[in-house]
Order: sequence, then structure tokens, then C-alpha cells
Amino acid sequence: MHASARRGLVAAGLLAPAALVFALLFIWPQLGLFLQSMPPGAPLAQYERFLGDSYYLGVLGNSLLLGLCVTLVTLVLGFPLAFLLARAETRWAGLLLLLTSFPLWVSAVVRSFAWMVLFFRNGVASRLLQSTGLVESNFQLIGTFAGVVIALAQVLLPIMIVTLYAVIRGIDRDLEHAAMSLGASPVVALWLVTIRLARGGILAGSLLVFSLSVSAFATPSLVGGARAHFMAVTIYEQTLELLDWPFSAAIAAILLAISISVALTYGRLLGDAKEQAR
Repeated sequence: MHASARRGLVAAGLLAPAALVFALLFIWPQLGLFLQSMPPGAPLAQYERFLGDSYYLGVLGNSLLLGLCVTLVTLVLGFPLAFLLARAETRWAGLLLLLTSFPLWVSAVVRSFAWMVLFFRNGVASRLLQSTGLVESNFQLIGTFAGVVIALAQVLLPIMIVTLYAVIRGIDRDLEHAAMSLGASPVVALWLVTIRLARGGILAGSLLVFSLSVSAFATPSLVGGARAHFMAVTIYEQTLELLDWPFSAAIAAILLAISISVALTYGRLLGDAKEQAR
């Protein structure tokens, strides 16, 4: 047997356990999901029902809009914090990063209940808005789209910060100093050097936050209440309340297809960014 063939067999043997686990835990459940969504006799009926109903298309639009809003908020807030942590010249930088990731140690359900207390009519956040005179005296953030965005952004902000921190930390700060020595202002140097070199991290963090946002259930259902018309909440209602398993499987399959499409688009953008960097 040739050496190349032996190496191929060894590689196949090493990959076989991981491939088996991946097939059993990921591919097989997703295959069962698709089969559940296509009952015999009318395999596409559930998908036609979803795509032909304006209500469910609105639910899909709300979920995508939620993902975009949460991603934008976490990126705008997370990049400056990640940059400051990555460029901090102090021995406490590691502790600061640990404190930043501390919210990840607390359940999203617990944090959602905390936001509910703040968002009720007599809560601190709602009363602050009422005191500005911009909203009515009985206004409350609970049950609003803005409230869901705020709560979910707080839940996912540490993920964006940690992702960006790792990328910015690997960028040589001498490149920024070189740009400023050539006449660029700190803001221009940040744009021309740091942000461009951190595009991979920005795309990765955005992908993670967007995927988790569009599929989030606990925070939208608790903070959004009865007005939470999002994909994950609809899947829950169709599965456990209406017991319409084929239709809920179809909704889950559509959500999965969207997530895969976003991931593939991210890979394409990341590849283009690497080519431009070269």
C-alpha cells in the first residue's frame, strides 16, 4: 500500500468519530425536521401555507428586522468598548474583559425578567421616558418592539465585544501609529487601518448576533409578551399550543434556511475581504 493511501486511511479513521457525531447530532435531526414538514401527499403544502399568508410573512419580517436592529446596536456599542479593552495598557485589562463577559454567566431568562421590571409602566425605564414628555403618561416599554431590541441587545452585547476584542487585539498598533505619522488623524487612522483590518471580526460578530437574534425565544416572548410576533415564538405556539407539528417544522426549516443563507453570505463577504486585504 502506498504511503499516500495509508495517510488517507489514517485521516479517514481520525475523522470518522467526529463525522459520526456530527451526522447523529446535526444532520439527522435536521433531516427529520424537513421530513416532518413535508407530509405524504402534499409535501409543499406547509411551505405554501406560510409563504401565502401575509401574517406569517409579517412574522418573518419582524424577526429579520429584529436581527438587523440588534446586530446594529451591539456593533455600534460593542466596537468602541472592544477597541478600548484591546488597547488598554493596564494590568486590569483581563479583569475588565472578564467583567464584560460576566452577563453571559447569567441566564437570559433571568435578565429578561429584570428588563420586564424596568419596562413596566412604573418601571425605571418607562418612567424616565414618561418624564421627558415624549410619550404618554401610561406608556410602557414592555410589549414593544423597542423593548425587545434593548433587552436582546444587552443579552448579546458581550458576544459582540469578545469577538471584536480578539480581532482588534491581533492588529499591530504600530500600523495605526504609522498612519498618524503620515498625517492621518486618529479617527482617519481608525477607519483606514483598524476597522478595515477588523472586518473579519465585524462580520463574525454580526453573524453570531444576527443568528441568535432571529432565533431567540425567551427574551422576545417575555419582554414582548402577547405582541411578540417572531419566528421562534410562532414555532412554540404551533408546536405546543396548536399541536400543528408539520407546520411548525416548516417554519423551523425556513428559519434554518435563512440562517444558512446568512452564513454562506458571510463566508463570501469574508473571502472577498481577505482578497482585498492581500
